[in-house]
Amino acid sequence: MITHTFQILPSVGAKKEKAIWEDGVRTWDEFLSADSVHTMRPEVKERGDILLTQASELLDDGDSRSLADMMPKGEVWRMYRHFRDSAAYLDIETDGLSRDSLVTVVTVHRPADTVTLTEGIDLTPDALAQALDGVSILVTFNGSCFDVPVLRNSFPEVDWDIPQFDLRFASRKVGYRGGLKPLEIEMGITRSEDIEGVDGADAVRLWKMWERHGDRDALEILTEYNRADTVNLERIADTIYERLVREHAGFRW
Repeated sequence: MITHTFQILPSVGAKKEKAIWEDGVRTWDEFLSADSVHTMRPEVKERGDILLTQASELLDDGDSRSLADMMPKGEVWRMYRHFRDSAAYLDIETDGLSRDSLVTVVTVHRPADTVTLTEGIDLTPDALAQALDGVSILVTFNGSCFDVPVLRNSFPEVDWDIPQFDLRFASRKVGYRGGLKPLEIEMGITRSEDIEGVDGADAVRLWKMWERHGDRDALEILTEYNRADTVNLERIADTIYERLVREHAGFRW
């Protein structure tokens, strides 16, 4: 989908992008090879050629960050399929709802590995940086508003400037409403009996049971809950992406 978007060009939004597609120009290569584009003045087309050549080079180099900088934030989802093999899915637990809350548990899930880090045990800047090494796109649910700002505040040494596919906002584009758990239910994703019904408030309570009383069972449930939140993002992201391509963009590529 990334090579079909023209919203990296000045003054091209969703409506004009669709008009370009409907005019028979559906890819960067087709745009570059065309002598003219019906919806653009010659000088605008020439500028578009320069920008799309730059974008193509960034894509070939795997430079997701520079490519994302050329795009509206709400359209970064278009990069997901191309960079999926180097994506990471992330979710955190905290002891509160403010940006200065204590981060208690973090899970970083990647296609070949899942790492869960716990405050006071192995949650360190170095461990987080290692878990995120080589990540091209970060998949979260509301992470752009909560998880990443909290992590940035708690671990400023870590590089958090990774393009983000935030499923909270992406799912709204295709008609979903509500939080992560209702979304899982609608998609038929189930959880183990041990954590079925556990929510964010329970996560805070479970942490306090571990922190104050050394309740290892509570920590294990909290860890399992956080890992499920994170691992399930992979399936949700795949589904939301395909629906975005089909419904939001209006075309199946």
